[in-house]
Amino acid sequence: MKKPQFIETIRVENGRFCLLQFHVERANNTCKVYFSKTLDIDLKDCIIPENMRSGIVKCRIIYSDRIESISFEPYTFKCIKQLALIHDNTISYNYKSSDRSQLQHLLSMKLSCDDILIVKNGYITDTSYTNVVFENKDGLFTPSTPLLSGVQRRFLLENGIIKEKSISVTELNEYTHIYLINAMIRLEDSIKLGTNNIIPVNHTNQ
Repeated sequence: MKKPQFIETIRVENGRFCLLQFHVERANNTCKVYFSKTLDIDLKDCIIPENMRSGIVKCRIIYSDRIESISFEPYTFKCIKQLALIHDNTISYNYKSSDRSQLQHLLSMKLSCDDILIVKNGYITDTSYTNVVFENKDGLFTPSTPLLSGVQRRFLLENGIIKEKSISVTELNEYTHIYLINAMIRLEDSIKLGTNNIIPVNHTNQ
């Protein structure tokens, strides 16, 4: 039987791994749950290719109970102008699995939008590839119901830059903007759009 595989995507900026300890901790927690062991993921001796030591680079680690592969590629931010609001009460993505079939199924329903914003049991979770942060006059808030608790989200919470809050789909109009964040996208990268560009799509999976 094939072992389940997982992914860590790490931002490398000018040859430096970002939030590395958070990634190591998440990978180890995943391995403890699935394989009852920790992962040997010491990247201190990992050689970054010469042509990947400037700018923003994506390091992709695929692992099971051991590291399967490590790759590097230049990173380009996606242009997100509209999000399709999709309801799915059955979706689960608690660990960063390489099996993204549930997410891909929902993505196929985004119509002309650039990505999806997933609602589970009436509450906002994530897009298909990021956590989210909402902005209003009171500050910056991330939903307390993410599908996957990302490393950038954790960093921002631990440093008091954002606050965690339960955000229902009916409360979206209380916010002006939504930011997309993940290991590759920081808050200051300003991948954001107005909440008026969140478009409801008639799909519900109970």
